[in-house]
Amino acid sequence: MTLRDASSQSYAMLEDMEGENPHHEGFNFRHALSELAAYSAENPDFAAGVGIWMMVGFTLLIAGLILFLFSEIKAVLVCRDQDFRKSLVDAGYMSPSAAGIADLEMRESRSMIPRPYLSVGGMMIIYLGLSCVLYPICDILDIIDLPAVPCILLITVGSFFASFCIITFWLAVVWSCTRPWAALAFLIISLSGNLLLPTGSPILVVIWMIVAFGGGYFYFKYIPEQYALNGDERPAWVQDVGDYTISLDPGEWGDAASVSYQNTVDDVMRGMPSEATGLL
Repeated sequence: MTLRDASSQSYAMLEDMEGENPHHEGFNFRHALSELAAYSAENPDFAAGVGIWMMVGFTLLIAGLILFLFSEIKAVLVCRDQDFRKSLVDAGYMSPSAAGIADLEMRESRSMIPRPYLSVGGMMIIYLGLSCVLYPICDILDIIDLPAVPCILLITVGSFFASFCIITFWLAVVWSCTRPWAALAFLIISLSGNLLLPTGSPILVVIWMIVAFGGGYFYFKYIPEQYALNGDERPAWVQDVGDYTISLDPGEWGDAASVSYQNTVDDVMRGMPSEATGLL
């Protein structure tokens, strides 16, 4: 075989890999792209529908993220104040029974009542937004004749994993200043998910689920419970970020909504100049 023949054969193989060879079997990216473009040209409403789903999805995603971050940042600020007072007490600069401390702690505890509802509500809105963003993928896979799992499974599982990685990433960012070890655990879960989940490999997905859910349960649930059962003080590297338990009692929902509204009013009033608050 001459050098020219070898070059011609290599070029033919490259064309076949790129999809220019009509006899190439299997998925052809260029052919799929042309099919999608042709379908969009014949059905203008398809592109508009995809755009609407994407717009609604990203709107919900941003709204849920804002609600979630608002709740978590407020919890971090309360936690930092409590840590600062504890450091003063441990150093002997403040008495635990100092004037106003009990009332302050009661107000802080009450201000945290809406936190689980706001944070979990934000998580659910993030999940709903990602579901809307992923929904058009089902139609696209059908147009380009790719076999796909049932659409509801693709949306629910894919959106759940994606929202889980997003939420744990922002938990790591928000809590890094006051709970660095817990933030590191969240960061490991998020980064490992972003690395392993896009591969689509069942083995890697299972490995990530073991790391994320098993490791998370072990660090945030099992270890603290063991120290509590033994009556020992938890080491500095065992940290938590609070409770996300939501009550099923409608009365507590109303109490949480009332406290959340009052907290918002108080925050707005504190942020306004004294001259303006005097006019209200």
